[in-house]
Amino acid sequence: MTRLLKLIFALGLLCSLVVSSSYAVVPKSGLVKNELNSGYSVLRLFLEDEQHLTTIRRIKAVIRFGGISESSTKLIDNIADTSTTALAELETLAPLKPAVQFVDFSDEFIGKATLDALRMTTAKEFLFDNDNFEKNLLISQTQILRVISHLATELADKEPSEKRRQWLNQLAKQYQDLYALVYKRVVLT
Repeated sequence: MTRLLKLIFALGLLCSLVVSSSYAVVPKSGLVKNELNSGYSVLRLFLEDEQHLTTIRRIKAVIRFGGISESSTKLIDNIADTSTTALAELETLAPLKPAVQFVDFSDEFIGKATLDALRMTTAKEFLFDNDNFEKNLLISQTQILRVISHLATELADKEPSEKRRQWLNQLAKQYQDLYALVYKRVVLT
């Protein structure tokens, strides 16, 4: 074999190895499964954050020596309770086939770093901004509730398990309804 043919053969072999390890040739089901696992992991993170709203509200009440309005308190506590329930349901549904494998995002992962920075900024605003705590809390909820609703909808569109798909659609509606209630509350405050 001539040197040129050996070089072409080696280059072709190298290209086939590079291409075969790229996402373009991974079976679609593998991509969807990884995408679903990542999506469910993000959903779980959001639900974990939301379940702590009552605690945040109470801590701020102690710091301020006063709370937020009774209507907002009920709404925030409802979101926290709904998120706690949703988190428990997600943990129960995760083992259904095909099982959801939650991803632990590394600290170097840009999405996790962004989410952590956003969490810290929001926490600082909640704890140290004394003027508009109630309104800021409600406004933050108008953003995150929509994200959870849309994330649940997107996951449902790709979910192969009928039981999880139904739950995701129900979750999307629940969080969309909570969004509508919070939005009304923001307008009133």
